[in-house]
Amino acid sequence: MYTGQIAAISNKATWASPTFELVDEDDGTTTDLSAVSALDIVVTIKAQSSGDDYGAVGSIPSLATASIENGKVSVPGPGFNWQFEDTDLSSLNAGTYTLGVKITIDGFIVDLIIGTVAVLEGN
Repeated sequence: MYTGQIAAISNKATWASPTFELVDEDDGTTTDLSAVSALDIVVTIKAQSSGDDYGAVGSIPSLATASIENGKVSVPGPGFNWQFEDTDLSSLNAGTYTLGVKITIDGFIVDLIIGTVAVLEGN
């Protein structure tokens, strides 16, 4: 799992991620996600929480979501990327948010990224 600062983005522009690949740390092989039949990838941007702002853990609502299902996550080969449009991000005020990337492969769920994304007030 990757943790840390992911990016600084504008709330008035498109954000296209780089392509991420899943690499086995033991042998260096890359998982070809385009060959996985039961695949789901969901990228969420949520408000940061002090722990009990929203009640139960995991109940913080997503402010923006990209997924394979909504067409905002693509798998152009072995890796994947996402794209949020300016309209997806325009409701976010400048500040720091939680970014998560969850991948499900054949029913096995992995929190691949749990980090922060800095949103800047765009032009």
